[in-house]
Amino acid sequence: MHAQPSSAKLRKKLNLKRYLDELTALIGRPVHADELGSLEQAASIREASQKFHAQATQACEIPFSERCSERFKGFVQRLHGANHSSVYVWTPRTIDCGILLVPSLAAVKFTFDFAVNEEGIFVFLTSDLEDRLLLDFSVSPKGEQVMKVETQGANWVSVTY
Repeated sequence: MHAQPSSAKLRKKLNLKRYLDELTALIGRPVHADELGSLEQAASIREASQKFHAQATQACEIPFSERCSERFKGFVQRLHGANHSSVYVWTPRTIDCGILLVPSLAAVKFTFDFAVNEEGIFVFLTSDLEDRLLLDFSVSPKGEQVMKVETQGANWVSVTY
C-alpha cells in the first residue's frame, strides 16, 4: 500500500534535517537535499536489496570505538578492493527522504559519533546491488558501546574482519 503524497511529504519534512545531519557525519562534508535520489528510487532499491535476506552473511561484533582503528580501516579498504562500485548510503530515514549515492565505500567517514543515529543502523549497498555492509551499533547488556559488522554479497561476504 502506497502512502498518500501528502503524508510522504510530511514524513520527508519531519525527517530531512536529521537525515542530512546523519549523512553529513558519514560523508564528512555538508550533504544537501538536492543530492538525494527520489523516494521512488529509494523504494526500488529497497525492493531490489531484499535478495540479501536469503544470502550468506559474515558477521562479527566489535567495540564501537574500533571503527576508528587501523584494523577497521584495513577492512574497509579490503571491501573497497573487492568491489569498487559507488555505494548507496541507507539509514532508517532513507525511505522517507531519498537515497544518497557516494563514489565508493572509501568515501565514508567511519569516525561518526555513536549518537549520530538513534536507531543505530547504517547500511551501505553497492550501486551494482552485488554487496551490502550493515553496521548495527548499540549498548550491550554490560553497558558497552558495540557494533555488529555484517557483510553480504558476491564480493564482500568473503572479506573477513
